[in-house]
Amino acid sequence: MREKLSGYILCLLFLLGIFAMALLFWLLPKEDFSEKEKRYLEKPPELSWDSLSSGAFGEKAEKYMADHLPFRDFLVGVAANAERFVGLQVTKDIYVGESGRLYEAPYRENSAATETNMAAINDFAKTLDTPVDFMLVPSAGYMMQDDIQGLKDPYIDNELIAAAYGKAGENVRCIDLLEAFAGADRGRLYYRTDHHWTAYGAWLAYREYMASLGREGKAMEDYSLSYIPGFYGSTYSRSGFWQYPPEDMEIWDDGGSYSVSFSDREGSFDSLFFPERLEEADKYTYWLDGNHPLVRIENQDPEARDSLLVIRDSYSNCLGCFLAGSYKTVVLADLRYYKDALSELYRQENFDNVLIVYSIGNFLTDNNFVWLE
Repeated sequence: MREKLSGYILCLLFLLGIFAMALLFWLLPKEDFSEKEKRYLEKPPELSWDSLSSGAFGEKAEKYMADHLPFRDFLVGVAANAERFVGLQVTKDIYVGESGRLYEAPYRENSAATETNMAAINDFAKTLDTPVDFMLVPSAGYMMQDDIQGLKDPYIDNELIAAAYGKAGENVRCIDLLEAFAGADRGRLYYRTDHHWTAYGAWLAYREYMASLGREGKAMEDYSLSYIPGFYGSTYSRSGFWQYPPEDMEIWDDGGSYSVSFSDREGSFDSLFFPERLEEADKYTYWLDGNHPLVRIENQDPEARDSLLVIRDSYSNCLGCFLAGSYKTVVLADLRYYKDALSELYRQENFDNVLIVYSIGNFLTDNNFVWLE
């Protein structure tokens, strides 16, 4: 009798739990945006005969309910840590280091992407009157893999970068960051909660690029450093490991005078930094206002010289701020959004240097090199 009563009580509690969650789902306010995950949540599905017959209504309803589950942030965090507790080495393609750093899982070889993208770069370089400089950025996980205990599949960024550089044509000059990064303060190269390099990492890459041109980049002492607290990056947002604290964004300012304009935004701006972006979820867009098809930076220093075209991913939001101090004009083109012929832009403006710079992860997964012409 006592066993039956216990069973009834457990069943009742289970039903009450389901009822309570359903009630809370309908009563609690629904948010449009998840601050932790840095993404917009699913909107209520529209009911129609077409959506019902196609199955789209059911799919969207399922996503809507999952996105607005009561206590969702807490449950996502519990699930992520439970997976880690039972011995799963990687959760949502995110590794957790002994130091509490979060890393993207290792990138694997992608011969087809390497072949296609390098062919596009080589063909583009042949159309120009100046060599194209090419720089691949290793991942935080590769540079810090001794921080990840029990790593079964090691990072092979050095092999991936070597494979790409090995396919570079005679008009492409490859710039190696591995040695410079290996001899640097590795713990300072990348954010703890984001896959991007920090200002320190971008400055090292800038210095390496200037040295490859036979020029001397600005020294660390040429910048004033300040710190913006409360930064959470995209790696944190994807991980579900909400227990880790935010970090500071280190800001390097050379005190120069610049004019910045965008192909998809009216007006010009007199700063490389955009403080209003700090009110948004993605504070990384503080650098050069985030991603745009074309960004133009004019250095107001009368002694500034030369022009540079940078074909880039989001790593150059920060890198561009350093390059601006060593050129009269820097134009940054993002192939994800800019679809016009860059060779024509090159001929119109007669750039002194051309730099293609990508993180190794984006290089192996980006399909937009076909627009490089």
